[in-house]
Amino acid sequence: MRMDIIDRAIQCGKHISGNGNLDQQTWEDFEQECLKKKLILFGAGASCGYYFSRYGERGKLEGIIDNDLQKQGFSIDEFIPEAFRLKTGEKKISASCLLEEFEPNELVVLITSTNFYEPITAQLNRLGIKSCFVLLIMEANRRKGLREGFRDDEPLDLLRVNFAKQCCQQEIIDRKKIFFSAYTDYGDHGKYITKALLKMRRDLDLVWAVEDLHTEVPDGVRKIYQGNWKRFIYEMETAGTWVLDLPVPEYIIKRVGQCYLQTKHWSSVTLKRFYLDASTFRTEPEKMKVWERESGLIDHIITGSDFDTESCRRGFGFKGEILQYGSPRSDGLFFEAENKKKVYRYFQLDERKKALLYAPTYRFNKMSGKKVHESRNIALDFELMKTALEKRFGGEWYIFVRLHPSVATAFEKVEKPKFVIDTSKYGDSQELVSASDVLLSDFSSIMFEAAFVNKPVFLFATDLQDYISNEYELLIPYHELPFPIAESNQELERNIMELNTELYKKRVKLFLEKYGVHEDGHASERVAQFIVENT
Repeated sequence: MRMDIIDRAIQCGKHISGNGNLDQQTWEDFEQECLKKKLILFGAGASCGYYFSRYGERGKLEGIIDNDLQKQGFSIDEFIPEAFRLKTGEKKISASCLLEEFEPNELVVLITSTNFYEPITAQLNRLGIKSCFVLLIMEANRRKGLREGFRDDEPLDLLRVNFAKQCCQQEIIDRKKIFFSAYTDYGDHGKYITKALLKMRRDLDLVWAVEDLHTEVPDGVRKIYQGNWKRFIYEMETAGTWVLDLPVPEYIIKRVGQCYLQTKHWSSVTLKRFYLDASTFRTEPEKMKVWERESGLIDHIITGSDFDTESCRRGFGFKGEILQYGSPRSDGLFFEAENKKKVYRYFQLDERKKALLYAPTYRFNKMSGKKVHESRNIALDFELMKTALEKRFGGEWYIFVRLHPSVATAFEKVEKPKFVIDTSKYGDSQELVSASDVLLSDFSSIMFEAAFVNKPVFLFATDLQDYISNEYELLIPYHELPFPIAESNQELERNIMELNTELYKKRVKLFLEKYGVHEDGHASERVAQFIVENT
């Protein structure tokens, strides 16, 4: 039996307020009160869905309040699956000042929050609103009356599967709808493909699934909240083309006539083995199952080099057509002046100064295993590096630190000099690479992107042997990389000071030729053209 958000709250005793009047509330009492007064919902979180599941269009809803600024101004059906495609779901989420538009005695407020109903009740009482009901308490009391082991709701997985089937049976595919989803909100290859599509066609419905509806996107792009499973399924099941860099959710049904382009989330060269080509995956049946299913769903993989094509064949177990068009996200590297201005203005920095981008990748937690990522390699001597950079390249320098998205918050509370800027939460890593003059990494494949545009790249791996032995299997022997390698700050300083620029460029050129990399800044246009021709 599925444990839902209400069950978990009950298990923690949150349904017992200690207030005799509150603890006796029932849905029947609430319905009687609603006959006489105007209804306001307070809370636009997951529990709010229970109201819409129960009443649908029947409820006479006056408004919805949430204290979360990120939700205010959006309609409730953006966030709540149960409100999707309901007329009442079109109600906009407001701040608590909405309550001031009514007389206290003409309102009944349903508090849907499971964690904060007590302070909300106190807030409402201060405003003179006495008719307050708590969804958690009413639902807990309702469930007390159900037979042991009996539940009148379906498991979420089954709801998703059934809704996907319903969409397939009742909804037509819109050939002009292109559905995008990525590990980051409006980012990676999909972002640059979207920009290219907007230049070619203005009649396409470009839909992006995002975690934050405040994410900035260009005009002509429509955002949906990824957490709203009904809207997510509907948009995906009715789109003519999918552009993804992550796997298709298991409840999604790929329909005849839909085209799935897998972009993966790296550029034309990746350092590490991945998915079905990695021995660690072979010990995890669930992960194997995901990517084996993917290989049967994908129509085309977008790759950027001969090497990328070969590694994707193995990693995805893919035998279909690969489109070796280049790396769309790497197109962003070719706009250095524009990107520098954008990044420096975002962080309010002096554009006369230069920047090193330090982008180490995550490590696996040695106690918890490979399911838990951590940041263990911020061992850089910032002062020493700044001095070395200024001596070797001249000018004043910033050091940007860009951690992997899975550990992006690890550097926030670390004490750092003023010239060190935490850029881990900046949305576009290609813009950071482009805006920087030098790149420093350890095992992140971002190292290759700086090389595409002839920027100096240095490697700093204080745990080199441990990483190779215990973290990832490498596709390319580490010491065959064309970048100077250091295992200590002192060695890194020496590599910076002794860099022979011309010799470095020759090594990089030979390396890229060996692996069949030919980035020209137009990969996204080629992918967009393919989509347009097949739309």
